[in-house]
Amino acid sequence: MAKLNLPNLLDLWILTKLRRELILYLLTLLIFWIITFLVFPKIFPYLLYPYFGLIQGKSLVFISIEEALMVVLRASFYIAVALTLPLLIVRLWKALAPELQEYEKNFIRKLLFLAIFLGLLGIITGYFLFTPLFLKFFLYFGSNFESNLRVYAFLFFLLKVVLFSVLVFQLPLLFALLIREEILTKELYERKRFYFLSFFYLLSLLFAPTDFISQILLTLFFFLFFKLSFVLARILK
Repeated sequence: MAKLNLPNLLDLWILTKLRRELILYLLTLLIFWIITFLVFPKIFPYLLYPYFGLIQGKSLVFISIEEALMVVLRASFYIAVALTLPLLIVRLWKALAPELQEYEKNFIRKLLFLAIFLGLLGIITGYFLFTPLFLKFFLYFGSNFESNLRVYAFLFFLLKVVLFSVLVFQLPLLFALLIREEILTKELYERKRFYFLSFFYLLSLLFAPTDFISQILLTLFFFLFFKLSFVLARILK
């Protein structure tokens, strides 16, 4: 297995190229932020879909004069970052690719593709699966009270859940890198299978402490992720 010999990122000429790309990205981000801010009223109903899917007839509220404006500014900024981040990755890749060996290019190209693909799956899963699941869990404890949720609180709850989902979906890639470097092997898994399954179940307990069915499903979810990492490791070799 070929070892990576990446260029020194502290070289002056590399830093100059990276600085130029970051400046261009920040300008692009600013333009996207402004556009997203202007069209936010059309985007907003889609952000609230998980909420209204569970709570019918109750609108979200804001409790200070400036809160609505700050919510729109911050939410539109995060959306702009999500939309432009792939552009930054592509630009940085084009800036650094000429300095890499061919096998290094192939490895990083595969790594970036898998990371972006898994990230998109994480966004979809976080929005359609994890957000309703966590909403049901937290609203269960407020079933004896009348809900009157703030728009700020809900939107950034949604943001944290989606970000959590994206990070969870990067776990197979992390495992795959450990397998590629032979830190984690099938032989180790076969010997310690019970400990791996126990670890996955403990993770599911953290995410769904009151629902046994969800715990089992999440344990299977993490187990499938782990098995998938062996496939990804073969792709990255």
